[in-house]
Amino acid sequence: MSLLTTNDVDLKRFWQWWSGELAALLPTGLKRLLSDRSGVAIFSPDHSNFRIDFHRETASENTVIWQLDSNAADAYRNLKNLNPELDKAECLLRLNPGQALQKRLFLPAAAQENLQQVVGFELDRYTPFSTEQVYFAANVLGKTEFGQIEVLLVLTPKPLLDDCLARLQALGVQPAAVDFSPAATVYPANVPRYTLLPEQYRPRPNNWVRTVHWSLNALLLLLLVAALAWPVWQEGEAVDTLKRQLKTLEKETTLIEAQQSEIDALREQTQRLIGIKSDSPSLVAVLNELSVLLKDDTWLTHYQYAEKRLQIQGQSPAASSLIGVLEASPYFSNVSFVSPLTQDKATGRERFQISMDVAVPKPEDTAADAETPAAAEGDNSEEPQHE
Repeated sequence: MSLLTTNDVDLKRFWQWWSGELAALLPTGLKRLLSDRSGVAIFSPDHSNFRIDFHRETASENTVIWQLDSNAADAYRNLKNLNPELDKAECLLRLNPGQALQKRLFLPAAAQENLQQVVGFELDRYTPFSTEQVYFAANVLGKTEFGQIEVLLVLTPKPLLDDCLARLQALGVQPAAVDFSPAATVYPANVPRYTLLPEQYRPRPNNWVRTVHWSLNALLLLLLVAALAWPVWQEGEAVDTLKRQLKTLEKETTLIEAQQSEIDALREQTQRLIGIKSDSPSLVAVLNELSVLLKDDTWLTHYQYAEKRLQIQGQSPAASSLIGVLEASPYFSNVSFVSPLTQDKATGRERFQISMDVAVPKPEDTAADAETPAAAEGDNSEEPQHE
């Protein structure tokens, strides 16, 4: 099969199938209200009489068979009196085997556009008859894999069909179509619809009835579409409302998250400052510690503290001993001279420059330092007594 094969859709046949399927879903009462016919009456010619197969559309037992006797006109009149629904039935003339012929043809696809003219022009080649001798109908059944179309050709002699139509007119019956029983179009539907009915016998459509009928069908279709679309539209509106609410909540959530981020940043910065403060001793405590450690003959000229590092400059009679004094304090560690000691000629003291790390003393170190002066004071108080 070629990938370039195109599929032609017969919209008329699709509409007939689709509308039939929709009609089958409707309730019986609604069908009766919307339909302008009560069923289909199929007239089959039998010698000088007719057999009538009446197919009701809304009843469970929808097939009734009547046989007209020799006095067909009176019999049919009485039949209509007993069955008023026949007046609203669609009438169809169905030819029996021996009264018509059918044949399947295979033609080029290009012949589909003017099928009736093509078949009529070649009718004497396909059959022993000419167009002047028979009524015929050609109907496309489908396409073959070779790119051709399969055509059903049905034909019947003109005198035979004219006689049947004349007998129906005597009964007051105007058939809407003529088909052939081996190629029935309704009840049963063996092939797509066609008709052998000549143009001059075809009934004039009642435009008003047709307009009302199609208007009602269109209204029904609109109501059906509305019934299906209304819940979907409501659900769509509900979804749109939820989306709008969600966008509003997203904006509020974004604002709250931004505020929460600022709060977390401030908290983190505060904790960092608290940590720095807790890890670093106060300058007052450091100065107090230096004033306690350094003797009165030692003084400072410069004092610089940055990043837990203290640097002091000054003069002292014994600057070399300051390292041990400062190292003994719990506040200071890594005490060292930054530059060599020099002698100040004016004061006779040694100039020093010392750098050390400053840390918060541990509680136990502080307690030990508190006990040391007390012990020293105790010792001093005992010396005079000892003397």
